[in-house]
Amino acid sequence: MIEALQRLKHHLTENPARGRAYEILVFMADTCLARPGSEERLTFEAKGLLAACGTAAEQEADPKDWVPKISILRRTLNLAQSESDEPRLQLGYTPGGGRGVVSLYWLELEPQTDGEKTPEIEPSSTITYRRSAKGSIKPSLAARLFLSGGEMRNLSVRGISFLSSILLGSAFWVALVGIMLLSLSLREGPITMGSLITLCLSLAGFVFIWREGYSPWFKVIDDCVVKAPNWVSAFKENSCELEMFRHENYRWTRLVRFSADCPVCGSTIELQPGKPDQKLPLVGRCVESPHAHVYSFDRMTLRGAYLGPPMPEEKD
Repeated sequence: MIEALQRLKHHLTENPARGRAYEILVFMADTCLARPGSEERLTFEAKGLLAACGTAAEQEADPKDWVPKISILRRTLNLAQSESDEPRLQLGYTPGGGRGVVSLYWLELEPQTDGEKTPEIEPSSTITYRRSAKGSIKPSLAARLFLSGGEMRNLSVRGISFLSSILLGSAFWVALVGIMLLSLSLREGPITMGSLITLCLSLAGFVFIWREGYSPWFKVIDDCVVKAPNWVSAFKENSCELEMFRHENYRWTRLVRFSADCPVCGSTIELQPGKPDQKLPLVGRCVESPHAHVYSFDRMTLRGAYLGPPMPEEKD
């Protein structure tokens, strides 16, 4: 058992991956190795796994919803162990139910007989997304002026002021481009290389600022969910989204993060642009394999279907 735990810990250390399933396996292996003399089976509750592996913003989440599905944990454990004749580990699990009965997880040796070994778990073709809790994503210093607590009521004084500034700023930005192009067209004499370089750099700057500063606020009106510009969220925050929704007859805009556990490898799935390989504007991409493990995204059902290439198991 100790040797199998050490091999698992070595593999997870030498092949680091991002995802809750990997963090949970590292914590379980470390805890078991810290008690090598214990003869009793060491079990873990979902609440304890959340407290040990969850971030500060996730501590208020429901533990049973935070812990990945047992099929994802078991597949991740299988992928983290090499195919050899040496003893391997399997993940034991007893589901909770009723008052006071909690779900329990533990690591144990896999039976050596072929008839009793845990069969290979096929990855699911669907995923379930999680929506981050209200206020869990910190806005940047500039965005705190209008995204108080990470959200904004569109028809409030703050919301109208900000959206008006976006509208006026975008109109002013387009006017600047028109003035620049008009001044170049009315310029006497031949166009020099310096003028062309200045024009190209200016247009590139205008396009970049338009995409990062103005375009997302227009797209979110129709798309409801778009990738948030980098300057909106705090520096230490990972990528997140802007979501526009209706609540109590008012429209709101908030910072939110949609994520899921990858059923193929156990890493984290985040929303990313669908282009160039997908037609949808936003898709779920695995952070460890963003072009192979790809899933659709439905904001209302929080469900997604597999869109990536055929799985290796499905090939002839």
